Amino acid sequence: MKTKEFFSHIAERGRQSTLPRKLRGTVRFDLVHGTETDHWYVALTDDGVQVTHDVRDAMCIARTDKELFDRLVTGEAHLVASLIRNEITIEGSLPLLLLFRRLLPNVVGSRPPRQWVRSEGEEG
Repeated sequence: MKTKEFFSHIAERGRQSTLPRKLRGTVRFDLVHGTETDHWYVALTDDGVQVTHDVRDAMCIARTDKELFDRLVTGEAHLVASLIRNEITIEGSLPLLLLFRRLLPNVVGSRPPRQWVRSEGEEG
């Protein structure tokens, strides 16, 4: 799954149990490829998740290259690690972006922390 399919998928699924019930907000992703920029505007509302290509203000605006975002939506890259490496820049609400990451797939090969701790304890 790449960027276009990811946004279609989250729009179809609507509000998901991975997001807090009272979460409302807007996030715009500006994805750069060459001299072009694709815009994906995501509105989290009571009615669900709406995705458009609007270029308007959002509570959080995240800018990165399209190649990295493709890796994020396939689980090949991690959002927080990319933020720390300054591969993604944001304006506005970081907490909103961190909640949005719940819609992204887990990084390939990752395990929940408790599962990792249990497996490490079994080896020792």
